[in-house]
Amino acid sequence: MFAKLDSSYFMDKRNVLARLDDRARLMSAVLAATNFPDKSQERQKHGTHMHARDTRKLVAEFASHPAVSALQALLDRNTPLTSIYGYALRLAWPTLEIDEPPRWVPPHWNEHLKHFYEATHIDKWWKDDDESWQAPVRHLNEIFDKVDFYGFLEPFFGTLPETLVFIPNVSFPTDANVRVRIGAELCLLMPPRKAWGDSAPWPYDNDPAFVYQEALKAYEELLLSGYFHQIPDVIATLSERPLPVDEKFSKMHPAWIDQLTGLFTSATVALFLEEVIDAREAKAFIQIQQKMEGLTILPGVTMLLRRYLDDQKTGKYANFSEYLPTFVKHLRLVKM
Repeated sequence: MFAKLDSSYFMDKRNVLARLDDRARLMSAVLAATNFPDKSQERQKHGTHMHARDTRKLVAEFASHPAVSALQALLDRNTPLTSIYGYALRLAWPTLEIDEPPRWVPPHWNEHLKHFYEATHIDKWWKDDDESWQAPVRHLNEIFDKVDFYGFLEPFFGTLPETLVFIPNVSFPTDANVRVRIGAELCLLMPPRKAWGDSAPWPYDNDPAFVYQEALKAYEELLLSGYFHQIPDVIATLSERPLPVDEKFSKMHPAWIDQLTGLFTSATVALFLEEVIDAREAKAFIQIQQKMEGLTILPGVTMLLRRYLDDQKTGKYANFSEYLPTFVKHLRLVKM
């Protein structure tokens, strides 16, 4: 149940924008013709959306198509999905032209993708099963209309010039979120939440809290990545001392910068859930993070960020960048 907020909370509020993107849908259809679906089931057995299963049947005969072969070669070289979808979202639609493709992109791949789109008549399939796509967009826009991501992020990052975009994905990948920065947009491509065993995934509106936590973490990771790249000297100095995290979390996130990002995003998610839902939801999230990732320090990190927000309101800090050195220093105190 959502906390009751006064009308000023929603005044001039910008919402996270939920929308479809045919370039992402096309790349997902090509992905369905590779061995990626089988590999994802090997990683963890899970049920998939009916649209994803039917898409795989539709494109099965195109496994040897040049667009599929090129993507399979990239997957075999462990090319991140972030790079693959980042490329797709930079293509013009519907021409799929691109002025300067990255050097890792196979020759003429955009042309092969266009041919795949035309040969499979995938656009007809999208229209025939349109409700599988439109329902998530409606649900997500309703979900995000209840909260204020921009207002929550402002004390940490200042006024955001970027647009936060959520692209629902009922195709592939069915087991991974993909987050990319495209110009002035921070985009999250996300499948519905996996259900138990072979059951179909839950609709997005079945668990808004899960949508919030995944989206907030993704957008913050993109924002932090951009910020950290601007202050390499500060990060180099701060990272000389290891962060006080448990061995389990350290093994899952060996890089210092990833540990710091994980601590920050998890703590802010807890604060957000407490603000827009209730304290029980925040506590449940913290307990899951402690159990699954070994983030035993998370309650202390959350306390530090709550203290920062109080100080920021009084004008002690303009944004989180001013507090960062103190934050890292105080992490050792809350660990003790």
